[in-house]
Amino acid sequence: DRDSARSPIAPRRTDGNARCNVHWRTSISLTVAAMTAPSEKYLQMSGPLMMGFCAVFAASIATAFLPPTGKLGGGMYMIAVYGGVVLFSALMLYQTQSIVQQCERTPHHMTYDPISASIGIYMSAINLLSEYLTFYKVVRGSEHVARLSGDCKFE
Repeated sequence: DRDSARSPIAPRRTDGNARCNVHWRTSISLTVAAMTAPSEKYLQMSGPLMMGFCAVFAASIATAFLPPTGKLGGGMYMIAVYGGVVLFSALMLYQTQSIVQQCERTPHHMTYDPISASIGIYMSAINLLSEYLTFYKVVRGSEHVARLSGDCKFE
């Protein structure tokens, strides 16, 4: 029997809501990691982030013209998908530490609104969810992603 040979640790099926929870836990843990970092090392990532944006943008544009079934088109598609996941994760670290630094260095007589500044972090989390869904589409197939995107509840 095939089911009895499965590992008891690995689940047979993971529903979409659990994957959405994994996404939000990843986003929150990246934000907490950036907030509690002892140094400002994530603020030094602006140059590599810009180069990454250029590479992912170029790969995304190239996927419109190259078929994903070929070697070059498939490689560009993978750069766009995996690069996007890494890029938006790093962007969340950078933005969080930038907001923390701005709050620490703003004098008390001046006003700084960290809530408005954190909209960028929220948008990075949404983009990261989009990249996760694209990643799952590559791994599992498009019919699985259609069910997964319907299971995500933003409450």
